[in-house]
Amino acid sequence: MVKRFKVFGMSCSNCALAIEKKVSKLQGVKEVKVSLMGKSMSVEYDESVALETDILSAVKKLGYSAQTNGEKDTAENKLKLRFLISVIILLPLMYFSMGEMLKLPTPNYKINLPLQFILASLIIAVNFRFYLSGIKAVFAKSPNMDTLVSLGSVSAFIYSVVFGVIILVKDSATHLFFESSAMVLTLVTLGKWLEEISKTKTNREIEKLTSLVPDTVLVLINGKETLVMADQVKIGEVVILKAGDFVTIDGEVIEGNGFIDKSAITGESMPEEITLGGKILSGSILKQGYIRYKTTQDKSTSLFSKIIEVVKTAGESKAPAQAFADKVAGIFVPIVSIIALIVFTGWFIALHDLYLAFKYAISVLVISCPCALGLATPVAVVSATGKSATLGVLFKNAEALQKLCEVNAVFFDKTATLTEGKPKVINYKNFSTLTDEKIKSIVFAMESKSNHPLAECIKEFCAKSVDVVDDFEYIVGKGIKAKIDNEIYCLGSFIKPENESENGASTPIWLSNENGKALAVFHVFDSLKKESAYLIKELRNKGVESYIITGDNEKVAKTIAKTLGVNGYYAEVLPQDKAQIILKNKKGVTAFVGDGINDSPALKTADVGVAVGTGSDIAIESAEVILVFGDISSLIDAVNISKKTTGIIKGNLFWAFIYNLLAIPIAGGALSSIGISLTPAIASACMCLSSIFVVQNALRIKWYKKFNDNKGAKMNIKIEGMMCNHCAGRVTEVISAINGVKSVEINLKKKLAIVDGEFNVNEVKEAVENAGYKFIGVK
Repeated sequence: MVKRFKVFGMSCSNCALAIEKKVSKLQGVKEVKVSLMGKSMSVEYDESVALETDILSAVKKLGYSAQTNGEKDTAENKLKLRFLISVIILLPLMYFSMGEMLKLPTPNYKINLPLQFILASLIIAVNFRFYLSGIKAVFAKSPNMDTLVSLGSVSAFIYSVVFGVIILVKDSATHLFFESSAMVLTLVTLGKWLEEISKTKTNREIEKLTSLVPDTVLVLINGKETLVMADQVKIGEVVILKAGDFVTIDGEVIEGNGFIDKSAITGESMPEEITLGGKILSGSILKQGYIRYKTTQDKSTSLFSKIIEVVKTAGESKAPAQAFADKVAGIFVPIVSIIALIVFTGWFIALHDLYLAFKYAISVLVISCPCALGLATPVAVVSATGKSATLGVLFKNAEALQKLCEVNAVFFDKTATLTEGKPKVINYKNFSTLTDEKIKSIVFAMESKSNHPLAECIKEFCAKSVDVVDDFEYIVGKGIKAKIDNEIYCLGSFIKPENESENGASTPIWLSNENGKALAVFHVFDSLKKESAYLIKELRNKGVESYIITGDNEKVAKTIAKTLGVNGYYAEVLPQDKAQIILKNKKGVTAFVGDGINDSPALKTADVGVAVGTGSDIAIESAEVILVFGDISSLIDAVNISKKTTGIIKGNLFWAFIYNLLAIPIAGGALSSIGISLTPAIASACMCLSSIFVVQNALRIKWYKKFNDNKGAKMNIKIEGMMCNHCAGRVTEVISAINGVKSVEINLKKKLAIVDGEFNVNEVKEAVENAGYKFIGVK
């Protein structure tokens, strides 16, 4: 089984790595994923071997706490309180330690030093969590940031206690570090508090999603409206929605109508009208109207719950860039400790100045920042997956998030991906001696046994049947074989008569007998999605090649490929061959976009599998990226977010490495000869700022705006045959008459029609060609 736990007390990537390492060693545990940003741990284990109590105990032994219930995380408030108490104590400590230097009246050193000791001890007591975590991490052989902080602070404190006693006994004078030992802890606590606030902002997109879900649902029980817990509602129950209600469970409208707002999960701001028979999807809000609907899922399996689960899982996964950072972070603390020891020894041997040696060694310990390394990737991943979810894009893992921006070739399935997936019979011919009524009855009976995407439109055309199918066989890539009235009939692409002219870009569905004689043909046409052409254009602008892989015939594939302006196409491809085509035509990093069950192998074969959210569950399970509600234009958002996130990750890692590379030598006194040196207090402030910078940099992702999907943008359409202003006027006239077109501008020199509005490219093609001109494609 797989179970998720909340984990509290982690401060850097070393903490997460230590927990993963410890829990993964437990007998029966198969896989462990710890999310520093999400403060969570996902464990896959055999419950007959491993116990939940063993897992919780293993985490506790490392100095952290884990739980399975929904207890609220109070880390931010605790850090705030610790910081405020520390500051209140630190102010008098600073006065007693630095007052004499500033010519302020201070007590005699015999009173002053004990006061400094007491105040520093109080701050250490308030922030003792650092010491506890640091010590446990050392014993667990996974030293972390707390180890460095506590080592620096305790070194300064012990040095001050020892030499403070010497001062009191021998009445001699030397510099002490009481204020530094306390200020390091105070500043680090401040940094952690600010970092916690930033992390909360980073997780806000996910929180915004989860906070929408109400605990209760209004259900119709025995004719009465009853408020019940959402997780108790079963499939088939009737739920009531009133204006302003949030949809928690998927279903189908059985009464009423209204306008549904899907902006929470698609980013689409315009409400959509919904009526009887319409699909209600969780994550929506009923803006106007009154609806009763029958649930088709329970709460846990509804769309919105799946979205939240995918986003959380993605946040726990690790991007490829994090692997190297984790390796460095794993050896970072021991290396820094060795450097600090070398610095101490070197300065003491060179100058015989114990104070100076301690000062530089402590500064090295507290200025180094494994947090910046550890946070560089996960904070960006969590921010990106949360933001993309609100735009209708789900990344299942961090690897896909990082890899998508590297894609340079995208292969598309055609039906229901680039096309609407709602085909219609636009032409029918009968070549037999059978009546049209008999042909349609036979075909209706055969398609009634099929779940093929074209079955519904053919049944709708045929209307009814009086025939009974005795034997039924579906042959992948070919169609249906069935026995009716002791006759064998074949329906699909079993035959390809050479003398039959196909109807434009339509797909012919042939009815033939057992001997291969054509009896009838149904020409089926599936319109292109209005966003398909612009999507291909935008990919081309980004230097990405696009290809169509379809089981449809050559003419249909060629026509659609030309209309969209793709780089190439593969027609009449059997489902099992789609994956092979991707492998043979691999050009760098590839992606496949599809929606059907037969797309699963191709989705798995491509470097990044992208499933259209309205497709089959199998396709969605096989993919790494999901386009919610089938809006393929959101693929541009997916690519843009991937590119932005990868850039931020690289920037964060560069900063983290450069910061440590420069800061550690400076803290160690490398520039002291020119008068530049750092105190432990300043060094700890630098360390805190470094972590905060990394988190704040990742927050830039939340400002990303949904890409204009061209539903209202201009499209350049190449048209041959326009010779004069009369031609331009005629083309303008026929295109302007198309529903959704706002304006048309003709460029005779370039043979372009610049069309603005929300329209179907196929309708433009048909109008242009009917007017006597040649439609070339979208440029």
